Amino acid sequence: MAEASPQTRQLATQKNAVRLNRPVLLGIFGADSAPRAMIRYPDGRIDTVGTGDTSRLGRVVAIDDDALHIARNGGTDVLRLPQPGQIASTLRPRLRPRGASNAA
Repeated sequence: MAEASPQTRQLATQKNAVRLNRPVLLGIFGADSAPRAMIRYPDGRIDTVGTGDTSRLGRVVAIDDDALHIARNGGTDVLRLPQPGQIASTLRPRLRPRGASNAA
């Protein structure tokens, strides 16, 4: 099996690198002749798909070095790998109101 791309390795070590409220392309791996892609859905489920497979998003028609092409609703959508350094998550830690304490 081919090694993960430098882009995938870098994204795997970033905190909050992806938005968790929509499908995210986590990585592309495998042989050039039969690449596979890993998708994370908002509910936390993760699928591994290849060209011709049907995912929850639609039918996978192509896998490039940095994108997954999915046929659905009569068209083709593209799901791309997040770019290194791009923090896209909308999740933020909750701030405690002023004057609040942990004491019971």
